[in-house]
Amino acid sequence: ILQPWLQPFSQFPWHFTGVAVLSLLLGALCCGLVLYRRHSRWQRDTEERLEDSIQTRTFELQVVLNELADKNRILEEQNTLDALSGVRNRAYFDKKFQAELKRSRREKRPLALVMLDIDHFKRINDSYGHLAGDAVIRGVAQRVQDLLKRSSDNVCRYGGEEFALILPNTDAAGVMTLAEQIRHSIAEQPFTTEVAELQVQVSVGCYVATATAEMVSTDYIHAADQALYQAKTAGRNQIKLYPSPPTEAEPTVAEGNPDELKL
Repeated sequence: ILQPWLQPFSQFPWHFTGVAVLSLLLGALCCGLVLYRRHSRWQRDTEERLEDSIQTRTFELQVVLNELADKNRILEEQNTLDALSGVRNRAYFDKKFQAELKRSRREKRPLALVMLDIDHFKRINDSYGHLAGDAVIRGVAQRVQDLLKRSSDNVCRYGGEEFALILPNTDAAGVMTLAEQIRHSIAEQPFTTEVAELQVQVSVGCYVATATAEMVSTDYIHAADQALYQAKTAGRNQIKLYPSPPTEAEPTVAEGNPDELKL
């Protein structure tokens, strides 16, 4: 004889079996839901931590890249500066002039090149020493730099005692005005050196043209050099623009090596 509390199971076995199964299913569903919620929370927390980590790493990487870019700019700046004069060097001139030549050709605007040479510089070195000559080069570079008003204008030490000025969008009148200001500034005020106050003069050659498809940088350099040579042969401490018509006051350019005149 079954105990009284077992009688319902014997009378309705399928009902109790269904309830038991349903209970198991609900229990499993609840456990699954709890596990799912915990997994979702863990996954969300993991994604947030990963996103925070990525943002932190990205920020750190950006800082490193900015520092590297700044160092590269400083290094490039140092590599394009002439150690003695403090202005741009020949390597910068070659690169910059090519860029300005292309811009002149593209925009159909005049590009001016000025070649400036310190007169009788060899005498300064021979008479007062190379330290005095170095002081003069630094002084000339600084005075030229101070007279350039536009950020697009550049003065470069072309070599030795010679400087080159790149003047974009500058016509003949403009380049001659600036060249005269430079010549006058250098000639009127002596340069202070460790040895003595030295009076210095410069000769200046200018060339202006709107670049055409056929023109290259050497065309400008050669023309400005020709004007500089004319200034030297005409007596120094003056400015010449190439091409310039010959006048009776100008001596005929002598045959020979132009470098012999650059003293």
